[in-house]
Amino acid sequence: MEAIRRFVKVKNHQVNITLPEDFNAEEVEVIILPTSKEYQIPQLQIDEVRERTENYLKNPSIGIEFDDNTLSDEDKKLLDFRANQPKEDFISAEESINRLKKKYGI
Repeated sequence: MEAIRRFVKVKNHQVNITLPEDFNAEEVEVIILPTSKEYQIPQLQIDEVRERTENYLKNPSIGIEFDDNTLSDEDKKLLDFRANQPKEDFISAEESINRLKKKYGI
């Protein structure tokens, strides 16, 4: 399968794509997705994850298992509360990140 990826500007709600001369398909599938702004992970978070990974690899017993024995009653209540919230109230991970960035000026 030959795939072509292009980033093109939308003008008057239209997109114009010129295919290479050697592209010989008679029919194509077109998927339109808006380009997204790439989120940059702060170096502090990268360093923290690396440090935690190194510590875990040295001592895997420090890992947390989420079973009934490791969750406190308070943790279980919070998880139950979240699980019972209406799905309409959920936000995407991207929206959650955007709200946190706005709140903390990241």
